[in-house]
Amino acid sequence: MTNKTILSILPLGTAVLLSLPVSADDIETIEVTATRTPLSVVDIASSVTIISAEDIAKRQTFSLPDLLNTLPGIAVARAGSVGGQAQLRLRGGEANQTLVLIDGVQINDPAAGDEVQFELLSTTEIERIEVIRGPLSSVWGSDAVSGVINIITKKGEGDLSVRTNGEAGAFGTYRFGGSIGGASEKANFRLGASYSDSEGTNVSRPVDEIGDEKDGFRAVTVNATGGYKPSATSNLSFSLRHTDARNDFDSTDFTTGFPADSDRVTNTAKTSVSVGGEFQLFEGRVIQSARVTYLDTEIANLSDGVASGATLSQRWGFYADSRIKLSGGHNLTLAIDHENTDFSQRGPASFFGDPNQDQNSSITGYVADYVGNLGDTVTLTGSLRYDDNDQFANATSWRGGVVYKFTGTGTRLYGNVARGQKAPTFIELFGFFSDSFIGNPNLTPERSIEWEFGVSHVALDGKLSLDASYFTARLENEINGFAFDPVTFAFTAENRDGESKRDGFEVSAAFAVNDQLDVAVNYAYLDAVEPDSSGGFTRELRRPKNNASLFVDYRPSERVGLTIDANYVGSALDIFFPPFPEPSQTVTLDDYLLVSIGGTYQINERISLYSRVENLLDETYENLFGFNTPGIGAYAGFRANF
Repeated sequence: MTNKTILSILPLGTAVLLSLPVSADDIETIEVTATRTPLSVVDIASSVTIISAEDIAKRQTFSLPDLLNTLPGIAVARAGSVGGQAQLRLRGGEANQTLVLIDGVQINDPAAGDEVQFELLSTTEIERIEVIRGPLSSVWGSDAVSGVINIITKKGEGDLSVRTNGEAGAFGTYRFGGSIGGASEKANFRLGASYSDSEGTNVSRPVDEIGDEKDGFRAVTVNATGGYKPSATSNLSFSLRHTDARNDFDSTDFTTGFPADSDRVTNTAKTSVSVGGEFQLFEGRVIQSARVTYLDTEIANLSDGVASGATLSQRWGFYADSRIKLSGGHNLTLAIDHENTDFSQRGPASFFGDPNQDQNSSITGYVADYVGNLGDTVTLTGSLRYDDNDQFANATSWRGGVVYKFTGTGTRLYGNVARGQKAPTFIELFGFFSDSFIGNPNLTPERSIEWEFGVSHVALDGKLSLDASYFTARLENEINGFAFDPVTFAFTAENRDGESKRDGFEVSAAFAVNDQLDVAVNYAYLDAVEPDSSGGFTRELRRPKNNASLFVDYRPSERVGLTIDANYVGSALDIFFPPFPEPSQTVTLDDYLLVSIGGTYQINERISLYSRVENLLDETYENLFGFNTPGIGAYAGFRANF
């Protein structure tokens, strides 16, 4: 739960759970580009899922959180309708313990409690997604306690081209997008934009007929990338992304404890920028890079058309690293990075207090990272990080991993152990919401240690890929954001005593049955518990024990494609706050199965049509207690390029 994260530009130790099968040759050449030092998949030492643009097109999933929810180890809790707040938890971690990057810019937002506003993100313009599991604070800094999700958008290539897409469907939904881009020998650029508008559905749970108002969503996103190569040994790059969004939501009816129809709106404006460069020295034995990033966010709430409060943040980051190729297959990276973050809260003052405030923090990280190949069978990775923080005691994080490859068999073993840390967020420390939450400036950072062991295997000339991993993690000083303060009669945040435990395993298989049929399946089990007041343990909220996903891609002809996507989410616990003075209650969220089907038809090499039906079984489910979710919905659209 941090107020900032440091991005080191270093190699990771991670291994692959491919969403669709690829050949053995392809696996050798895939690079994990979540860092500025790429590393072959077969040489990385913990689990990662790689999703390509082709995978996204086959699945036809527009919402990024819906796509990520089908991956092993990920659970997404959405507050009802399209555009409702979407929280992502990786391997049982909190929603602000997974670092997310878009084109190298950290989008964990101090204005949103270091969470990522996944509800604002679509799959439009995405070239590649990497989901890296396990503590990576030694490489990335504070927010990477559970893992890293790295999103790379499409870049201009080839002759100047124009692409466009559009779709319409259920719940009054319309989506449009387009891009223009190209590349020459030395330069490339791409400019893309997307627009989404939906009437939405009723968020309020149908309890005692408390309402049927639809809660809508609208968002516009513009994304630009470019690059220039002054010489064969240097390159410059930039990215810019801006989102304006509006989503309707319902407040809590204090006579029932459930959401009820109300005129509540959140407006979000978010801008991120990255400018960087890289050049080679000593015939490529040293690669020096530097990057500057900027994130600016304003999240403003309105109640019955009147401004009711806002949170704002600005974060500047500077990141520099030197990658040194040593002799004998050994590599060393030395990095330094600095972030400065401003946080502001605005709102009407009252008898209970004044929420208006301005806070600031800065942190500098120093990193050493090692990758070594011992012959053709063993790869060692290790990283060490020291964070100089102006708010808390300085912290040290570390990570070590090993990969062993059985020559000629397609089998590899991997394992790692890592220590991570997560600093409290600005909202946990200083947030002031007089009727619900008051921050605690005396919080201390959370600390995590995790072990992971795994095995992967590729067979049948690359047609079959298998992966299985087991992990066990212990978290100290976990921050509880639902601690009741009897003095203020509001909730606050506090560090828990003892250790929270997170244990589980993940398995994945992908099989290219023939040239027309691909099948991918995965399953994840999680046991996440935290200390309770009796000295024992209780299951953590919103963490399903069981998740499973099946994806079938069938291509009966060159022009026609058919898909089935099924996602099972097991039961989970949640918390319910009944009307005062009743105490809070732990409740059960039932398991559910979401099935979607889709089809594509390629009219010619430039134009294709597609359609899909989401929630085919019209499942009624909740992944936040009291928040109604959409039923069955059909959509149709087109893609064109010129």
